[in-house]
Amino acid sequence: RHCVMDAFQIKCFQYEEQLRLLDAQRNAPGWDFGAFFLAKERLALMYQQMYLQDDAIRHLALDLRDTQREIAANGASARHISLHCFCQQIRTLYLMGSFPHLLQRASAFIETFLVELQAMAAEGALEQHQPYLWAVGACLEVAYACELSWSGRDDQWTSASVAVEAAQAIPVEEMSRALGDVLYLARRVLRGFARANNNSSNAIRSAASEAGGSSLSSVEASAVETSASWYEQLQRVFVTPEWRRAETCEPYERCVSEVSHLASMHFSQSGRHRFAVFLGGECARYHLARGEFESASRLLRSLARQSEEDGWWAIFGECVRRICHAELALGRSVQAVAACFSMLQLAQEEQAGVGKEEMEQLMHALVASLEGDQVGGDEREPKEERDDGSGKAKMNLGELFRPSVAVETTQTSGNVLGHGEIRVTLGITNDFPAGVHLETLRVRFRREPPSPHADDVSSPQQRGSRKEAAHLDDLVLDADAKPAVVIEDDSGRNAVEHLEPSEQPHAVSCESSVGRNFDNATEVATSFTKREGASKDEEEAAVVLLEESNVYLDETTGVNLVFLHSGVPVGRYTCTSVECVIAGNAFRLLPPSALALAGFEIAARESTVQVAIDGAPLLMSGSSSKRETITVSIAAHDDVVANGILELRVFKRVLRGDEDDFLEGDDDDEPQDGYGSRGEEDCEIQLLSARQRGVSASAAAEDIDLMTEQDNQSGVSDLEDPNRGGNMLSVALPTLPRGGTLVYDISLLVPPVEPLGDDSDLGDRDDASVTVCALVRYQRARADTPSSAATTTTEIRRTEVQFRVLQPLVEKIRLKRAGQQLFVSIALACNAHIAVVLRDYRLLCSSQLIGAPDTEASLLTVVQDPNASLRGTTLRPRDRVHLAFTLMCSPDFDQKANDCSCLLQLDLGFAGDEDGATWQKTMVVPVFLTEVEGQQYRIDVVPKGHENELATSAEAVEVAGTEPITFQIRVQERVAQANNAEAEDELVLCLDESSERDWILVGKQLERFAFSSTSESNGEHRRAFATQKRLLATRAGRLRFPAFRLEINGQTAPAARVLCQQSCRRVFVS
Repeated sequence: RHCVMDAFQIKCFQYEEQLRLLDAQRNAPGWDFGAFFLAKERLALMYQQMYLQDDAIRHLALDLRDTQREIAANGASARHISLHCFCQQIRTLYLMGSFPHLLQRASAFIETFLVELQAMAAEGALEQHQPYLWAVGACLEVAYACELSWSGRDDQWTSASVAVEAAQAIPVEEMSRALGDVLYLARRVLRGFARANNNSSNAIRSAASEAGGSSLSSVEASAVETSASWYEQLQRVFVTPEWRRAETCEPYERCVSEVSHLASMHFSQSGRHRFAVFLGGECARYHLARGEFESASRLLRSLARQSEEDGWWAIFGECVRRICHAELALGRSVQAVAACFSMLQLAQEEQAGVGKEEMEQLMHALVASLEGDQVGGDEREPKEERDDGSGKAKMNLGELFRPSVAVETTQTSGNVLGHGEIRVTLGITNDFPAGVHLETLRVRFRREPPSPHADDVSSPQQRGSRKEAAHLDDLVLDADAKPAVVIEDDSGRNAVEHLEPSEQPHAVSCESSVGRNFDNATEVATSFTKREGASKDEEEAAVVLLEESNVYLDETTGVNLVFLHSGVPVGRYTCTSVECVIAGNAFRLLPPSALALAGFEIAARESTVQVAIDGAPLLMSGSSSKRETITVSIAAHDDVVANGILELRVFKRVLRGDEDDFLEGDDDDEPQDGYGSRGEEDCEIQLLSARQRGVSASAAAEDIDLMTEQDNQSGVSDLEDPNRGGNMLSVALPTLPRGGTLVYDISLLVPPVEPLGDDSDLGDRDDASVTVCALVRYQRARADTPSSAATTTTEIRRTEVQFRVLQPLVEKIRLKRAGQQLFVSIALACNAHIAVVLRDYRLLCSSQLIGAPDTEASLLTVVQDPNASLRGTTLRPRDRVHLAFTLMCSPDFDQKANDCSCLLQLDLGFAGDEDGATWQKTMVVPVFLTEVEGQQYRIDVVPKGHENELATSAEAVEVAGTEPITFQIRVQERVAQANNAEAEDELVLCLDESSERDWILVGKQLERFAFSSTSESNGEHRRAFATQKRLLATRAGRLRFPAFRLEINGQTAPAARVLCQQSCRRVFVS
């Protein structure tokens, strides 16, 4: 082995020396290039045989710039020598496994050598297509060989010939980038051939004809044969006879597409995603031209995602348009709509302009596809209705969405004369699996010019029925744009007028809300416009514009937009447009045929009667039933109220999001007596009575009884007897002259509610509110003819007010008795909604209560009341205030404690009340004395050895914490003389739970004891018990004195009857 290596090194040294001498004689006359080239090649071959590839590659490169003349003299072409060296280089790099380096050298050489071959073709030495054919073939051959070997699938070389480990160490990104560059070079060469072919089409086509001759037809016929080599198939791309008939051909386009696809795949693996998706888009063009829409859609989606990330909105829009075209061609309308909506949404977010003409073309294609997909569907509206007169049909987005419109007009007593209120519900349902952002939604109404003969045509009965109705018009357009108008006939019942009797329209209630409700956020604008050349009546027409911005429609969901608008002038209005704005362009949602039926009317109102409900902002609840009072006032102003009826009802509002829509032609679902039943339910609050102010109670009762009797005779069964109580009450009104006013005090009975377990809620409940509705029906006389013939019509005025039902203040009472003194602490917490003013308070004992005998001596007397400064305090929601009292117990308190009671009476007002006393309420807080009845105990806890310090100083006692501390415990019992003969109770002394965190009791945890001594003082018997307890402090610092509790017959003694005088003292444990 050593001899062989020595011989190899000697031979290599000889060749190296020969090469050095030949290289030094390069400029000498008669220098032989052939000998120099053969020496370098033999030396490189020796290095290759010894697997020294790095040394071999050094001798396969030549600098031919100074040796052009010598090569020509020896009969060797410079191009042949250069190509020969290139092949040797890439073969050596291939065996080394250095594929990225090989591909880089190949890209550089092929591009340079192609220029030389093109020069030869220009001189006529080569045909026009041959340089391009060689370059494309070289790129494909090099790329294919390197990828095959790098992936381990090359069986032409053994594992000992190719450096497998070196190839496997190449990163995927580096290898893919090099392969992509070579393949992209092939694509550039192909595109260059097409440009050169266009510039010299005649010469190239004639050359192609000569190259193919009559055998080209057989070449085309055998193109699909598997035995033909790939290079021959590639040659047919350049010499196909289609080049003679057109500027491009199918084999060439397919070849460019396949090469682009390969380059795109490698660029994607290398991380050059933008370049990859660009080449994918170029492939998509080829697939679209051939009708391969599935492949085109997939590639275009990748390009669209990359364009979206980079903000290339022009490319993105073009991709989306092509995606829509491909999906529509595949018959997948849903995917086409989803792609279109995504483009519109991104165009809005990025403020990228989208042309309206492009959008309309796309939308028309979508609609046409949808129409083609429908089977057995409803008939579309005629073309003449869809046309705007210019012969071009307008776009109707209502065919993509499902819009519905409902219009409702209301009249209340608070409206200004000559104006009305409208409620418009616009529902839009998106059935497609993609979300869309609508910049603006608009609903526009225009008032029709008043007709000069309008009053002559309508009869007084018709005008009266229109005024009596609470809801004048109710228009509902269903999903398929089949409108149904709810009108009122002379009988007062609702009738449904259908455009197509064969189909029942799907009605949507104006009060139902699915999805989001925009009651508060709706932007409403009312404008008055004048048209040129219009008459005087037309110039006075008002335009009501309802507008909502930024409406998001999620996929396969819908929203209901509720517009509330007041102050609408009197007149009849028709809907002129319902449109949406997408990407800055407006599109209509309903056709003109449907808009013509969407209208409402604000009837002229001449009545000035007003109804108002007034009362405290809350109805007070408690543990027992409460009687509350509100007022209802009726002001006649310029009218005369005759044969009037006041109807009162109390109910609770509920939210019913899943309630089914009612059918508009069903009489059972009609509102009864002017009240709507949807979203309401009965409550437990009862209406007791209605008493007119300024009238005696007996007269008021006679009026109510008379009204009840009249109702029974007339068959009115919905109104209950007020004497029994219920949620409805009716009162006959006396004749009210012009300018007169009636005020009724309405009594309500609020049922008891369960007390709150924790005052943290403070009555913060969603259902703690009720609505009181007052409706006045009366007859009003008016003159409709010049002869002043009186006509009687029925007028309705209705109003409602919401009250909260809750307790104004929540109390928490603590009692403590020390001898004959009783300490009372009352904490009051305000509710969570309404501020309360504490106007006054009084603590009443048993002798001061109503109904107590005058001769009864007071068992309790208030001796200290430090709360005077709290009068007039305003408590905001959730605020707290504390009241403290000191009471003195009489000697007979223990004997007569069962007959003793206390009440805290609170006079409350409400913040914002101008008078301060208009709706003053009195709240009574009972103070139960059960806890302080019976024996009293006193527990003294003193550290041993510190008795004198506690008596003379209020500072903390300092003790050492290393050992248990001994405390002296003394328990005293104070019993009235009347209870001296009672049997002995079983008493137990134990450490209180509040002290277990700071102290550990050493010894018995429970100690049973009995009083051993008896003393008498001031008519009381005192018994005492003394013991010692050892306690260990759990931590150092300032600690409370340990507290103890008593258990009597197994029950813990109430804290109000156990006095621990040292409970607030401190022990400093060091």
